[in-house]
Amino acid sequence: GFDPPHQSDTRTIYIANRFPQNGLYTPQKFIDNRIISSKYTVWNFVPKNLFEQFRRVANFYFLIIFLVQLMIDTPTSPITSGLPLFFVITVTAIKQGYEDWLRHNSDNEVNGAPVYVVRSGGLVKTRSKNIRVGDIVRIAKDEIFPADLVLLSSDRLDGSCHVTTASLDGETNLKVCVHVFEYCPW
Repeated sequence: GFDPPHQSDTRTIYIANRFPQNGLYTPQKFIDNRIISSKYTVWNFVPKNLFEQFRRVANFYFLIIFLVQLMIDTPTSPITSGLPLFFVITVTAIKQGYEDWLRHNSDNEVNGAPVYVVRSGGLVKTRSKNIRVGDIVRIAKDEIFPADLVLLSSDRLDGSCHVTTASLDGETNLKVCVHVFEYCPW
């Protein structure tokens, strides 16, 4: 029961129905609403992880020592520096891979959250990642905002709403959006 994303990859938004003169308008491309907090993909995990690991001074130092022991005849075996380095790199890569996998799962959960959007004159259930610039989104009490939103109306008599920004800045106190058409930057 979910509405698929729009077929076109751009949206044109005209404010106050002021259309461009003589059709000289170039449509703008807007980014989508997907949340991506993970660092790695399947394709870039090994090179990116190795780069990040060897940016650490200690890992780079032991890599240089290992390479010197391989090239020059030294009294110690290259295994004495190579094995611990390999162990540390492997354990750290596994830990970072697991943490990134958890971030991928969290992103998929947030991106797949159901939201209600006004499309074609009716309320349509879609996924959070399918919200586009210009969509009118219905938010009920105690729901999480799936995107940056402009407050159009509220069911309160004064037209206000209370917003908590704990997921953004850690503050748990409620902030008030008072005016209709007020941009709430949180």
